[in-house]
Amino acid sequence: MSWARLFALLLGLALLAGAAGHAVAQDPQAVYDQARADYRWLMEHPKAQGVYQNWQSLGERFARVYTADPRGPQAAGALLWMGRVHAQAWRRFKRSEDFDQAVDLFTRLVNRFPESNLADDGQIMLAGLYEEAGQPKQAYLEYLKVTMNYPQGDMSPRAKKRLDTLEEQLARQQGKQASSAPAAKAPAQAEPKAETKTVTTAQKPSAASASAALAVVDGLKHWSTPSYTRVVIGLERPVPYNSALLKRDPDHNKPRRLYLDLKGARLPKGFDDRVPIGDGLLQSARAGQYTPDTVRLVLDIKHLASYKVFTLNDPFRVVVDCFGEQAQAKAHARQAKRERRVPRGKANDIPPELSLATALGLGVKRVVIDAGHGGKDPGAQYKGIQEKDLVLDVAKRVAQKLHKLLGVEVLLTRDHDTYLALEERTAFANTKDADIFVSIHANAAASHRLNGVETYFLNLASDEESMRVAARENATTTRSISDLQVILNDLMLNSKINESNRLARSVHGSLLKETRQQAKINDLQVKQAPFYVLIGARMPSVLVEVGFITNPTEYQLLKRNSYRDALAQGIAEGIANYAKQLKRTEG
Repeated sequence: MSWARLFALLLGLALLAGAAGHAVAQDPQAVYDQARADYRWLMEHPKAQGVYQNWQSLGERFARVYTADPRGPQAAGALLWMGRVHAQAWRRFKRSEDFDQAVDLFTRLVNRFPESNLADDGQIMLAGLYEEAGQPKQAYLEYLKVTMNYPQGDMSPRAKKRLDTLEEQLARQQGKQASSAPAAKAPAQAEPKAETKTVTTAQKPSAASASAALAVVDGLKHWSTPSYTRVVIGLERPVPYNSALLKRDPDHNKPRRLYLDLKGARLPKGFDDRVPIGDGLLQSARAGQYTPDTVRLVLDIKHLASYKVFTLNDPFRVVVDCFGEQAQAKAHARQAKRERRVPRGKANDIPPELSLATALGLGVKRVVIDAGHGGKDPGAQYKGIQEKDLVLDVAKRVAQKLHKLLGVEVLLTRDHDTYLALEERTAFANTKDADIFVSIHANAAASHRLNGVETYFLNLASDEESMRVAARENATTTRSISDLQVILNDLMLNSKINESNRLARSVHGSLLKETRQQAKINDLQVKQAPFYVLIGARMPSVLVEVGFITNPTEYQLLKRNSYRDALAQGIAEGIANYAKQLKRTEG
């Protein structure tokens, strides 16, 4: 050990031990204040920082303050400062036990003292710790908790900035992973392959029975723009699948290809197995009976930044979302539109009067409003009210009011009683290059006592009730929703969660404000859950539950035109307020 290091060690230990001994006879607040002062001293002396025992001693002093009174006035602060001590020790010495201790202490602070003004400090320090440790996905979720749980706290602006940065970083990482995926060894062509396995006559099943055991492919659809394509292949029941990217094969004149092998599946006779696309991302989609019990779907690629594959149920279908460089293309297109729209007059000319939509710049230009259910899917039903009719009426009113408020283009996924699959609704918003997507629904429950309005954005479910609502709207079971949460770990980072959270809070606040002018409405708050209809949305998107048709009071309210108008006004104003906030943030 060098003389300089030894000197730092002795100096640090003497100061810390002396301060601790002096503080023993003082009250807990004095001990706490002295320990904080010594932390600051340590941060100003690099040589003393190089002695691990200094950090250890300081952490123990904060621990004594906490253990003396775990619910006392210094308890929350002691946890925070202990966490900071271990975090700094980890940064200096890279010992995993210090990282784990810091995570545990910050988490304990947030969970045990959620009302403390230090809780958001602990939450953002926890997020920063994960970010420093090279865990951006976990950091993203922890920063998101700051904006969700402490929207008015002084840490919220900082968390929003980190969320924006991480969202871009994670999107770039996913794009690189997709473009650099190794080529699979399996051949690309979707043609029958000779079966080499020998089967004895006694074991061999009949062709008819073997065919009947396979799930039949019943559809191949797509929606596309130059920067986004959704391809959906439907089957009569769930089957396992795997997917891979194949590199370009110039020797055989074949482009890059993305393929999916659907195990235990077969194509029916006369199936249209090739769909031309030619949208800038994909050339075509084609399906073939790759082996007697495997259907292969091949997407011939022109340009691709990233892709996601997931499944939906009832009926079962596999969804492939392909993404290009959307943000850049979108910005260029909007810039060109603005340049064409604003006349180039002389410098001393009076500038043309701009509409609010134009003044919003790169903000909101187009909104898609989705009326849930429809056609053969009535949604919730109670005493003559069908959810599909109620929400279509509200959606039409929202569209009219929003156009007046913002002057923007407002599109409806459906304007009459027709059936739309869940994946079609998000695909519609994506292909229309929408800036906001809002899906409107009405709630129902076995208990007639449940009532109130709630607004959701896409994320892992926050509670059992959110799981129930998502399961009902997804027309599936809570078990399926639990499985979907695994998928969301990858999907949600492309789903504008941060902005969707802000949009949800704006819409929910305005909705309560308008409806409470007519009745006492229960606030079920902004929540998060895995809704199929929001998966893959490339813009801020939320789902609004406007009330329980199974509640006697809300049932009567939802029948009234004036109340439906208030619902529509609240949703429209919430979207408009969000658009204005977005403009201020960009400015």
